Amino acid sequence: MRDQKERIYSIERLTKAEFRYALKFNLITQEQYDKYLQELNELMSYIYEKYKDDPSFYPDDWDQINNYYEKIVALD
Repeated sequence: MRDQKERIYSIERLTKAEFRYALKFNLITQEQYDKYLQELNELMSYIYEKYKDDPSFYPDDWDQINNYYEKIVALD
């Protein structure tokens, strides 16, 4: 379980860093930045709440996380 939590934390940290980088170099607008952060916060809240007592992640949850991450990295 610890490994999964660390993976989620790493995804969250890296994604936020990418947002800051994109905003700094005007690759995204402040509005997009705020939207992406809000979506990330909602996803992380869902994950943390769902798995606070459950040690196992399900494949569909990883798919949701990966889809979100790929969407944001592509800045769609």
